[in-house]
Amino acid sequence: MVGRCPKSGRWVGLRRDTPFARVWYSIVGCLAIAWYLFRVIPKPSRAEYPCQKVAAGIGIGFVTWLVGSLLAFRAVAFLQRRVGRIGVALCGLIVAVCIYASVGTGATANPQKLAGPELTPVEGRNRPMGEGKGIYPGRVVWAQDFDVAKWDGRTGAWWEEQNTDAVIVEKMFSSSLQQLAGAESDAAAWGRLFRYFNQTSGRGDRGYQRGEKVVIKLNCNADSKGERWADKGYPNPQVVYVMVRQLIEVAGVPGECITLADPSRCLNEILYQKIRSNPGWDYQQVRFVDSRGGDAPQRQKAEPDMSCRIQFEMPGNGHVTMYLPKVYTEASYLINFALLRPHRVFGITVAAKNHFGSVYDPAKKAFAPNVLHAFALWDYPTPYRHGQPNGLVQLLGHKDLGGKTLLYFVDGIYTSKNQTLPVVRWSTLGNRWFSSLLISQDPVALDSVAYDLICTEPNLTADNPSFNGNVDGYLHEAALAPNSPSGARYDPEGDGTVLGSLGVHEHWNNATEMKYSRNLGKACGIELVRVCSSGR
Repeated sequence: MVGRCPKSGRWVGLRRDTPFARVWYSIVGCLAIAWYLFRVIPKPSRAEYPCQKVAAGIGIGFVTWLVGSLLAFRAVAFLQRRVGRIGVALCGLIVAVCIYASVGTGATANPQKLAGPELTPVEGRNRPMGEGKGIYPGRVVWAQDFDVAKWDGRTGAWWEEQNTDAVIVEKMFSSSLQQLAGAESDAAAWGRLFRYFNQTSGRGDRGYQRGEKVVIKLNCNADSKGERWADKGYPNPQVVYVMVRQLIEVAGVPGECITLADPSRCLNEILYQKIRSNPGWDYQQVRFVDSRGGDAPQRQKAEPDMSCRIQFEMPGNGHVTMYLPKVYTEASYLINFALLRPHRVFGITVAAKNHFGSVYDPAKKAFAPNVLHAFALWDYPTPYRHGQPNGLVQLLGHKDLGGKTLLYFVDGIYTSKNQTLPVVRWSTLGNRWFSSLLISQDPVALDSVAYDLICTEPNLTADNPSFNGNVDGYLHEAALAPNSPSGARYDPEGDGTVLGSLGVHEHWNNATEMKYSRNLGKACGIELVRVCSSGR
C-alpha cells in the first residue's frame, strides 16, 4: 500500500501495483473528492483549510491515475479491469452517497445556504430591555465620512498611510467624542468621561490623575504571528494613532501610562512603527503588550495575573476558570477598541468578543480562548441558542474588563467579511467603504447598533450560517441580568456578587430611518446620534 525509498526507507508515495492497493486507493480517492466537495461547496473559503488542501491533493492524484484516457467509458472500463465490478460499484456507491450528503441534504447541514440569513429580531423592533449606561444613557455616536477611505481596492494595501485621511479621522473622532459627552471641546469631553466613570465606579468626583494607567485593548485576531499583513480586518493604524494622540495631547495621559494590548495576538510592526513615528517623548514611552513581546523598546509579552480569575458557566452545567492579564489588573482604565465586522461562528465580533483575546487558559498555559468557542452559533458541538447562558456576559461584566472600561470604540473605516477574509465595500452604500467610527459608554447598546448596521449589508451576512437568529442572544442576557432569559446568575469573579444589567439592548425601527426608542422620543432605550459629512 505504501511505497518506500530503497535507500532512506521513508515513505515516498502510495503503491498501486497490487489488487488490494488499487481497491483501497480508489476508495480513498473517492472519499477525498467527496469530502472536499461536501465541505467546500457550502463554504468556498474552507478550501484554504489544511485538511481540505490534503483532500484536494489526494483527489487530484486519484483522478490523474484514474483518467488514463480522454473518454469516461474507457476510464470506467480501466477501473473495472483493475478492481473488478464490485470495486466499481462500491466506488460509485460511495460517491453517490457523499454527493447526496453534500447537495441533497444541504438544507439540513447549512439551512442559511438556501433560506438566507435570519435577521428578524425575535423580540421585535423598538422593544428596549435593560438599563442604559453613560452620561446620556444608551447613547451611541456614529460618525461617517466617505472621504476618509481612499483605497482604490487595487493599489497597495488599505492600511497604508495614503489610503486613510488622517485629518478626517481626527475630525470624526473629535466630533464623536464631543457628541458622546455633550461637550464643546475634546478636552472638556475627556474630562466629563473620566469624571463620570470615577463617580459611578466609587472613586469620587474627580477626573484623570497623573500616574493612572490606561490600556487600549485592540482586536488583532487576524494577526497571530506578526507576519506581513494580508488583506484582512486589522485595527486601522491611523485611527489607533489618533486615539493615542488624543490621550496624550488632549486628555493629559503620559505616554508611559498608555499601553496598547492584545494578549493572545500580535501587535504588528505596522502599528508599532505608526505610534513611534512621532519622535515626541510620550509617544516613545507607549507600551505594546502582546503574545510574543520582543527586544524592541517598550515591547512586552503578556503575563497572566493568577490572582485575578474569571469564571464561566459552560454548556452542560460545567464551569471553567481562566485568568486576566497583569497589564489589565494594574491599570485604572480600559478602552475597548473593537472592529466592526462579522465573525465566522459568532455572527459579530465587536465590544464583547474583543475580550476573547484577554483570557489566559491555565491548561494551555497561554492566552487562548478556545474553550469559549462552546458558545459559537454553529460548527461546534453545542451551538448557542437564545435563552441559554453566554460567556460573553462575563467578559462584559468582570470588574477588570467592563468594570474598568472608560470608553467603547469601534473602527469601521474598512470592514472585512469576517475575521479571516478581506475587507469589502458596502453594496448598500453605492459600493463604497463603510468609512465609519462608533463610540459609546454602553457596550450592550454599541453591539446592538453594530449588529443592526452589519445586517443591512448583504456583502457581510451572505453565506454566513451564524446569522441564524441567535446572534443577539448574549445581548439579551447582558441587558436583562440578573433576570436574564437563561436564569443564569452571572458571577464572573466567583465572589458571590451577581451582575446587574450591563446596558440596554433593542433593534431599530427599520434600516431606512434607523431610529431607536430614544430617537422616537421615549424615555428609555438606545439613542443613535449620527455625525455624517456625506449621506447614505
